[in-house]
Amino acid sequence: MAYEHAERHIQALQLAKSCVEHGARMKTVAYLTGLSASLLREYFYNDRAATGGRWPSSQDWYHMATLVQRAEASLIASIFQFLRTEHACSARKAMVCAYKMYRERWSGRSSISFDRAFELIASVEGIWTQHSAQLALHTCARCRCRYLIALGDTSADYSGCVFCKLVKRYATDSRIQSSFAGKPDLSLAVKQN
Repeated sequence: MAYEHAERHIQALQLAKSCVEHGARMKTVAYLTGLSASLLREYFYNDRAATGGRWPSSQDWYHMATLVQRAEASLIASIFQFLRTEHACSARKAMVCAYKMYRERWSGRSSISFDRAFELIASVEGIWTQHSAQLALHTCARCRCRYLIALGDTSADYSGCVFCKLVKRYATDSRIQSSFAGKPDLSLAVKQN
């Protein structure tokens, strides 16, 4: 019994270390790992400056985000879901791995912080800080990419998903072109059959 408790504690500390390395705030790490704020402060945040600004707790952010940010959010959610279903990862481990994979695929120009990704996944899964799901992954009927929608909203089936819109606007929008200068790997956004 003591060995199992120690093993769970060590795994939680390893997960916390990974979160901190990705820039997570202490509040996010506490939710994700279940470790106390005092323990996290002692081990990880004692010599770090506090992250400024408000904690990104609103799922409304996604609906007000730019097209590129919505594509990035959809990529994070797609990777997360792939890890959960295809590799049977726990939600905690899948969250950290999905964020790491997203950062690797987005060529270092990512605009979504670890804390924002955490809240995004919480809104998709209805876990951690959310009591129920607010967002869902949907497969585009045109391009077969998976993208985030408000729960039950399928209006993009007629107008195209965020990825269809990115492709359509790429040639004429310099902001989108600069966001994709490194040509990110979006293969995990496409539904695996």
